[in-house]
Amino acid sequence: MKLKNYAKVFLFVLTAALFSCGGSDDGSGAASSITVTANSSSVFVGESVTFTVTNNLGNNVTSGSVLEVNGESISNPYAFDTTGSFQVTATNGGLTSSITISVQAVPVPSSITLSTNSDSFWFDDGQTSLLVLTDLGYEVTLQSTMIAESGTVTNPVSFDNPGTYNVVATYTLENGTVLTSNTVQLKAVESTHSTKVMIEDYTGTWCQYCPRLAYAVEQAVQANSNIIPVAIHDDNEMLFPFATQMESAFGVTGFPSGRLNRTINWNESTSQPVSLLSNRQNMGLAINSSIQGGTITAEVKVHYDLKVNSQNRLVVYLLENGLVYPQVNFYNTDPSSPFYQQGNPIPDFVHDHTARTVFTGIFGDDIPAAQSVTGNTYTANYNVSVPSSVQNTANLELVAFVVGPDNKVLNVQKADLGENKDFD
Repeated sequence: MKLKNYAKVFLFVLTAALFSCGGSDDGSGAASSITVTANSSSVFVGESVTFTVTNNLGNNVTSGSVLEVNGESISNPYAFDTTGSFQVTATNGGLTSSITISVQAVPVPSSITLSTNSDSFWFDDGQTSLLVLTDLGYEVTLQSTMIAESGTVTNPVSFDNPGTYNVVATYTLENGTVLTSNTVQLKAVESTHSTKVMIEDYTGTWCQYCPRLAYAVEQAVQANSNIIPVAIHDDNEMLFPFATQMESAFGVTGFPSGRLNRTINWNESTSQPVSLLSNRQNMGLAINSSIQGGTITAEVKVHYDLKVNSQNRLVVYLLENGLVYPQVNFYNTDPSSPFYQQGNPIPDFVHDHTARTVFTGIFGDDIPAAQSVTGNTYTANYNVSVPSSVQNTANLELVAFVVGPDNKVLNVQKADLGENKDFD
């Protein structure tokens, strides 16, 4: 009996030793070391350094650690105010770690550069921002003084009057030396061109409802001469060679259909195109043309008040007025229509503004980016044979317009053939 009790005690002690005295294999024991690191080991005077303390278990213990330099506690992050080599010591729960930080004197710049995000803008509602950098790559815009002919200017820069302004910046160093920048030329631009709107009327002599839209076009044109009409015929009598291509591009699936500035569905009101006339455009157009024998010579100019930052294209139409063809008329029995009792078809319907051909690609020819800048005039010249479809050269007119990358018309101009239509 006594031996049996000793055996039980021995087994208990052995078991306790096995399960309580051994090392921890699951990583849950107390940390035995810490490591301090910095986001940079070499900084300039006044530049902040951020320290991080981790223990050997991988835990971030920065918040519970004390940082010291030469026995004095420091904040985290910390900016050194003198040059030298400093040992930063982190302490956490009796564990320590050190790192050496090299602090150098702030380099003194020898020059500054002034730049702008845009060198031209509308004087009445535009502005630009200036940037001043030292030759060492530091921004000192807020610490610099910028001066133009109008006096000291501040970011963002604007001017009360149109004109060209030369701006320089100065920056004063701690030793009193004044650095002066290069000169940046800014153009506060005045708008000189009126905005015009184009209506394209997709029509055909076979279309019974088309007289309605043709009448709406004439009403809009009478209301404002800056509304310019073009009739795109898809019929046998006055077919425009590119009609099908345009219908596909601009979503024309039924007749009649009106498009403002090529891409906007027209609701046939006068107010809709008139409302677009208030949209200021960056450019205007001029047209000068003549005809000799069977050849049309045309010069189209595009003048930019203000540069554009996207690809522009130029399109030039040749139109003919006074074409007489029968027109199917749904409104012959409608007493509220101007076409009431005019016949169905109307035998002597006059078709105006009929597109005959295009001097450019139907979606436009590129205007070089270098030509679409502030103050520049781009010129395009054309020599085109009179199309065989033309009935009377005395009734011809040209419509020229600029489109953006989305095919939307930016501005448009119209002139009779032989007329010198200047910018307006």
